[in-house]
Amino acid sequence: MKRIYYFYSIIILFAAVFIMNSCQDTAVGDTTPPGQVTNVIFTPQYGGGYFTYTIPSDEDFLYTRAEYIIDTGAKISKTSSVYSDTLFIDGFGQKKEYDVQIFSVDRNNNQSAPVVMKVVPLEPTTLAVLETVQVQPGFSSLVVDWENDQKKNITIYVNVKVRETEATKIYASNLEKDRFMIDNLKGEPHLVNVFIKDTYENQTQTKDFGEITPLVDGAISKKQWSFLRDNLLYGNKWDYNSDPDPFQQKPLPEYQGTYRDDSLKNARETYYEGRIEKFWDNEYDYEPKLNLNYFHTGPQSYPFSYFIDMGREIQGSRFKIWQRNAWGMLYGGENVEIWEIWISDDKDPTDGVFEGWELVGRYRIAQPANVIEARNEARDGHEYLFYPENPRFTKPFRYLRYKAIKQYGGGNSGCTSEITIFGTEADGSIIEDPETLTGVLEGWE
Repeated sequence: MKRIYYFYSIIILFAAVFIMNSCQDTAVGDTTPPGQVTNVIFTPQYGGGYFTYTIPSDEDFLYTRAEYIIDTGAKISKTSSVYSDTLFIDGFGQKKEYDVQIFSVDRNNNQSAPVVMKVVPLEPTTLAVLETVQVQPGFSSLVVDWENDQKKNITIYVNVKVRETEATKIYASNLEKDRFMIDNLKGEPHLVNVFIKDTYENQTQTKDFGEITPLVDGAISKKQWSFLRDNLLYGNKWDYNSDPDPFQQKPLPEYQGTYRDDSLKNARETYYEGRIEKFWDNEYDYEPKLNLNYFHTGPQSYPFSYFIDMGREIQGSRFKIWQRNAWGMLYGGENVEIWEIWISDDKDPTDGVFEGWELVGRYRIAQPANVIEARNEARDGHEYLFYPENPRFTKPFRYLRYKAIKQYGGGNSGCTSEITIFGTEADGSIIEDPETLTGVLEGWE
């Protein structure tokens, strides 16, 4: 019985091998190409377009492939599977006629004779983006903006020349609307031109922006800053007789309509370790130091405000904000995520700081996707132009209102560690104060 079992096992093994070889021979021997795609229609897009078509009826049809040569001389191949009747092509650097060959390919890698299509794409994405580029003076910087409606990967090259020195700033993006800044420039004319490349190395012509002179600002000293408490905010409209407890006092009855959280009223001055004066003491909250340096409202509905007296009139250009870091709260927890800045040039605070209030803008802390970049930005301070769309100085002002709109965690309390304002004195002068916090503290990286 054992010999018979062994004999039949050998027969079954040889049969299996024979069948497998037969199948392989049949597959290898299939050299019949599939049919061509038919009813081909091309729809142009920026720097490319797409084909729609009817796939062949062959049962072993696998995919469609397009081949073409772009302006750099590179041969490009694009494919679309058996489950699609649409094939996209891109990479063209000009609006002109190109030849595109379309093949049908089966599971044995046989390909049909090509269907040759002559196509004319729309202008390339790079040119469309270049037409939207704007370069304007920032503060000690140049501000470069552009739009990329197709959200294609592009690289923008900004060439800057001042006297005999030249440099090129390179930035890659695929965002619909983007901006970058060239920082640490002096207030003298800079010759600027721009060109753009795509991922296929197609390059636009250079667009000349002429001479642009950056605006000049400096960090504003905070030595004269002070908290504009409610009684000072209301001046002689404050009713000191309304309650023996100073913390329970209110404005005169006819002015109590504005004495609410979303109007002319400060949030709590202190709460546990938090104090409002820590908001401008030139030290940010740093968890390894456990310095607990931030304002803390305690239980508080949104919106809420703090009013600050600059001690004299200044003109603002930009500002930096540092978050609370303690207990791992960066980009979360009780940190204020969205806020507004208001300014006032009220000339006579004795009757209350009611006049001249102007909304400068609303701002938000956006967390970078990269963990290291997010940490470094939080350490260096999140920087904002007061007027990001059109960088310029604010009107001269003495009083600032920080109005919190939303907390990161969505709760009912608020913390922020530090604010620094850049700009000039009201007369345009810049008074340097080495104690003013402008970036990462040494040793606190």
